[in-house]
Amino acid sequence: MKKTITINLAGMVYYIEEDGYEVLKQYVADIKRIFAKQEGVEEMVADIESRIAELFQDRLHKNKEVVTFSDVEEVIAIMGSPNQFDEDFDADEQEGADHKSQQESTQQHESKRLYRDTDEGMLAGVSSGLAHYFNIDPVLIRVLWIVLVLIGGSGVLVYIIAWIAIPEAKTTAQKLQMRGQSANLDNIKAFADSVKDEAKTGFSRASKSVKHSLKKSNSALSNIARFIGRIFGFGMFLGGILGLVFLVMFFWIDSSIIYINNEVIVTDLSTLLNLFFINDTLAAWLVFVVSAIPLIFLIITGGMLLFKQRPKSKGLILTLLIIWFAAIVALSVLGVKTGLEFKETYKTQEKIQIDGDYSEISVNLFEDDMMITYAMNFDFDDNITIEEDKIKLGYINVQVIPTKDSLFNYTVERSSRGESLKIAKDRAEKMQFEIHHVDNVLNISTRYIINREDKIRGQKIHLKIHVPVGKQIVLNGNLEDYPIHVKMNSRFSSDFVKQSSRWVARHDSMKFIEFVTDEL
Repeated sequence: MKKTITINLAGMVYYIEEDGYEVLKQYVADIKRIFAKQEGVEEMVADIESRIAELFQDRLHKNKEVVTFSDVEEVIAIMGSPNQFDEDFDADEQEGADHKSQQESTQQHESKRLYRDTDEGMLAGVSSGLAHYFNIDPVLIRVLWIVLVLIGGSGVLVYIIAWIAIPEAKTTAQKLQMRGQSANLDNIKAFADSVKDEAKTGFSRASKSVKHSLKKSNSALSNIARFIGRIFGFGMFLGGILGLVFLVMFFWIDSSIIYINNEVIVTDLSTLLNLFFINDTLAAWLVFVVSAIPLIFLIITGGMLLFKQRPKSKGLILTLLIIWFAAIVALSVLGVKTGLEFKETYKTQEKIQIDGDYSEISVNLFEDDMMITYAMNFDFDDNITIEEDKIKLGYINVQVIPTKDSLFNYTVERSSRGESLKIAKDRAEKMQFEIHHVDNVLNISTRYIINREDKIRGQKIHLKIHVPVGKQIVLNGNLEDYPIHVKMNSRFSSDFVKQSSRWVARHDSMKFIEFVTDEL
């Protein structure tokens, strides 16, 4: 049975055997005595105590809660004897003990640990820390970040995650472990000496001398990597500046949108966002911030690679990151609120009969006031025209199907969405769509109008033209790219409507008869 003592070592409480405590107490006292004239002795002793505490912690477990005398001897053997640094110490007297200590210290191999190296890093030290861990040039890591940013922006997110997940190397022991060096007394003393040497030569960071002492001559691969890094830096710097200029122009300068009728519509991004978001001003600023900050990072990173400079203010970069994340969160919340306005769907149908016992009807489609002919080649993509208080949308979907009714008729289906069924119904009923029939000619507008205050909420127009069995329909114009569908037994092909065409209704489908050269 042995007496134990409670000690506080590097902020941790340990139970230690009394004889082990006496040896440890003398060991620390020798360190303080021998290194009393060493600059930064207090910090060095604190690092040594932290390393001792770490080694003690490795030797404790669930069934062992007390540091024993043998544990203390093992740790001292790993750390090394401070007497080797004593000018009055007779080395011959302790040669055997020191040799044993060195052997045990050598046997205790210190594996590398991953830390962020903020002393040598440009931003958060992630690249420098990874370079130490994998024993490669940090320029290669930085080039990899750039490639990840350029191929989709994932590099920014991965870097931030690494920044948060990887701890910073703050103490001397951690900086030595980061380089794969054992955190023993010799290396800690060497590090402390480097602090003193650099203070005399005007260097501001102690780790630089360690870096210079360990750095090998630059290899050809490193030189190539630096050259590639500078090329990437130039591209990023120039691309970031041009991107920022175009972004500002896009957000704050009116842009002209030209439509097929040679009608010029002048609008800006705020107006476009107003068509979708519930708060267009807030949405415009959030989209601008989310888009601009990555471009600013691109300029900063490119400048650092190109001019070999470190950021002057890490606080500014951290602030930009916080603002960027906050803008993304706010934009997501705004997007969710806007998405709730698509919650309910309402559809309404109106059936109109064409009076008269006609054997054939002719269908004309109009793009605004201009009829589409077979000689025209329109590009029927989704289209938006913004007017003062109206929004003109396109294109309506047209279906041609047979019917058992004796007369031609057509059905107009209007659909819209809203946060409630009532609002969706109101939006659907307010949609403006023009379709006229004179005798056996059906004139259809390909586009429809909604009020700007209703915003774009999934408003659609579907038109179904019903052809009595045995009767015919002529579809005028080149409708190859138009959203039209004719019900057939086989797969419908747009080749059937690449010019004016005649169809006949059968019991279960429409049958193509011929192309019409002269339009009705």
